[in-house]
Amino acid sequence: MNHIVKRIAILSGVFAAALGVFFFANNRWNRGQEQAVYIDMEAATLPSVTVQMLGRDMNRLYGYRQEMNSVAAGETLTILPPDRALELNIEGTGVTGISYEVRSMDRARLVEKTEVPDWQQTENGITAILPIQNLLTKEREYQLKLQLDTEAAGPVYYYTRILWTDAQEHARAMVDLAADFSMKTFDYEQARSLTTYLESSPAEDNTTFGHTSIHSSFSQLTWGKLGMQPEEPVEIRLKELDGVMCGIQLSYRAKRQDEEGTETYEVEEDFTMKWNELRIYMMQYDRTVNQIFAGDRSEFSGKRILLGITGDDRIELVKSAGGRVSVFRVDRDLWSYEPGARRAVQIFSFRDDDSTDVRCNYDHHDVKILSVEDSGDVDFLVYGYMNRGNHEGENGIAGYHYSAGDNALEERYFIPYSGSYEQLAADLNQLASQTSGGMLYLYVDHAVYGIDMNSRENMVVADSLEEGTFAVSSDKKRIAWQEGSLYGSRSCT
Repeated sequence: MNHIVKRIAILSGVFAAALGVFFFANNRWNRGQEQAVYIDMEAATLPSVTVQMLGRDMNRLYGYRQEMNSVAAGETLTILPPDRALELNIEGTGVTGISYEVRSMDRARLVEKTEVPDWQQTENGITAILPIQNLLTKEREYQLKLQLDTEAAGPVYYYTRILWTDAQEHARAMVDLAADFSMKTFDYEQARSLTTYLESSPAEDNTTFGHTSIHSSFSQLTWGKLGMQPEEPVEIRLKELDGVMCGIQLSYRAKRQDEEGTETYEVEEDFTMKWNELRIYMMQYDRTVNQIFAGDRSEFSGKRILLGITGDDRIELVKSAGGRVSVFRVDRDLWSYEPGARRAVQIFSFRDDDSTDVRCNYDHHDVKILSVEDSGDVDFLVYGYMNRGNHEGENGIAGYHYSAGDNALEERYFIPYSGSYEQLAADLNQLASQTSGGMLYLYVDHAVYGIDMNSRENMVVADSLEEGTFAVSSDKKRIAWQEGSLYGSRSCT
């Protein structure tokens, strides 16, 4: 088990971490009076890195304070220039050293390990050139690990796949088309040129702007009558390049005005394209939109909570046993609502008041509710990449307890994890459950862990579980597993 602390003696060290307590003054409204919202959480401090490639600044990389495995490092594909001198833009201060290493994708072979002797300080940060040596095979992907030595956080690691290819101009044309396509959707007249890529179908759902595809209507593609406008920055990531096929992702915020004020949305667009000498074909296009819940008075109506345009997978709602308190997760934020008192509290969010800080808006984390009491107390997990705060730049599982009476949030434990966010999310969706007696059970990396939240004792309940050798009940209260392999087991627990 490579990704997570495995044995009891080691796992116990998780609880040796200092308990961070964050005090809130974030009641949205109580007795009809608006109140300020803030969380005493440190701002993001780690530098972020973008790559200069295909004629633009793109492929933003986020820093990790722990070394990650090859799966976690595969989010972006960086195309090297013909001379392999890769230009990086580093946003942030306090960088004292820059080095990098290039490995095969299975990490078994070290191709190059180099220290960058100098770099240029600019108004916006640092510009550095990585002089990658002529040791690469063309059309073969490698893993690049960039290390920034910093004054405040020590070594910080950044990962991307790199490719030295003759298809650079094909990739440039497809990335340019993706950026142009996205911006034209906000202008009805300019968007007419996009109809050549549409394959509108009457079977496609055009009733919600939460999802749009090449099968949607032209009105759906151009935002209907929403009056949506994009906001900078627009983050562009190259995901895949295989000869003439390309995968590209754009993410940004958009806003619209209505009679109640300004609404803010997160937009993600995924393109799959095929290059041809005559034209570029749009093989697939998907746009997902999620409204950022602001907790304004207009978003509550009696016992109803109006979440706006939001995907079902972004929402979780848990009520206390007596029904006095409802706690809901919406688009990575956690809220509590008491209909009787007309009181809403934002319990947790990595977002801050500076909506342009992409480090706070990075979406490789989520929240899972464990328990809700009638008193308003809440136990929950934050898992994935930690955007800011005590564990900024770390990847793992943080357990929190919110005390409604004290209006305070206490971190109870943190478990590091070196795998991908997607795999961690898939594991916790299988099992992350806390009993009324305070026993927490987590399935992570082929094992089930039991953690007693009262005594802080913990154990490995089941280990080396293979797909198909265990099952979890729908209410997450029971688990059964085989001892041994899928077809070689003689017992079931």
